[in-house]
Amino acid sequence: MPQTLTNRQLNRATLARQWMLARADMAIPDAIAFLLGLQAQTTNGPYQALWNRLDGFTHEALTALITDRTLLRATTLRTTLHLHTVDDMRGLRPLVQPVLDRTFSSVAKSRAIKADRLAVNEAGVKIIDEGPITAGELGKRLLALFPDGDPYVLAQVVQGAETLIQVPPSRIWGHGGAPLLARIERWIGQSLGEPWPLSDLVLRYLAAFGPASVMDMQAWCGLTRLAPAFAALRDQLVEFSGEDGRVLYDLPDAPRPDPDLPAPVRLLPEYDNIFLGFADRTRIQSAHAKARMSMVNGYVSTFTLDGFIAGNWAQTRKADVLTLALTPFRQLLPTERAEIEADAARVGAFLHDGGAVRLEWRPVKDA
Repeated sequence: MPQTLTNRQLNRATLARQWMLARADMAIPDAIAFLLGLQAQTTNGPYQALWNRLDGFTHEALTALITDRTLLRATTLRTTLHLHTVDDMRGLRPLVQPVLDRTFSSVAKSRAIKADRLAVNEAGVKIIDEGPITAGELGKRLLALFPDGDPYVLAQVVQGAETLIQVPPSRIWGHGGAPLLARIERWIGQSLGEPWPLSDLVLRYLAAFGPASVMDMQAWCGLTRLAPAFAALRDQLVEFSGEDGRVLYDLPDAPRPDPDLPAPVRLLPEYDNIFLGFADRTRIQSAHAKARMSMVNGYVSTFTLDGFIAGNWAQTRKADVLTLALTPFRQLLPTERAEIEADAARVGAFLHDGGAVRLEWRPVKDA
């Protein structure tokens, strides 16, 4: 019988691989490659995710890698924006392209677009290749060519078919506004490569997220019917059981540390790997926490205590002061409050670049 791993054991294994027990001394591109990318739906999310994980991380270091085209931000996993290395973008995007095709096709059908999608895409490519452009402007220009269309859907057709990179000066620290888009071929001078073998993706996923189930990986990447890929690798994997009996797979030599190893407080961005990487999130989110999480667009910023989600946090700026509002999910001990406040102060300094930071405790969140 496979060994049963408790949620606490899974928690510490995940935190160890995501460098959330101790920050790693690692180059940014190497870290992003190991993590198989970082969700980049918000401008600052990847910055904070890496600050939580890497020793000595700075805003400027990541911005430089985005600006010099070492790292690329485009739609990949789960049809959401991710930040990847060039090699990973070129191999992962074609692997998940069928998912994007289905998603954007359903969008077009729901808006009853009448124009031929191939013609729309060809026209969109010509427009984008004139120079970086926002999706809104792309939609307007396509509408002039396809007047019976919907500008949002017309732009979405191109975004689904082409690998559009969000390019600087948009989508870097300190810069807001609608992102500028350029085709990968124009931005880095290379087209997409061959899609990765599924076996490679499984092994890399387990290295960064294991132990995990087939359903966990499918929820993480958006692909389906991955059970045969796991089965083909059975001789290279070890099997465990979750507390609920689900089958979990892992690499034999991957870290699975002592479940009593201390875990520091971490303030997580809205979209973080340790939450998004699984279908079953009980390794990080208890039923108590799940019932109390105020979700916005599906996700929310959270903070952890002893490795598990223990509350929400939010930020607001007024004048030159950044306020971090902390909402716990239970009554906290004085020592716990002090630990959370210490990390919140560090996060505030990082977010506000050394400016004034105010911490505010909100009442305990009831279910």
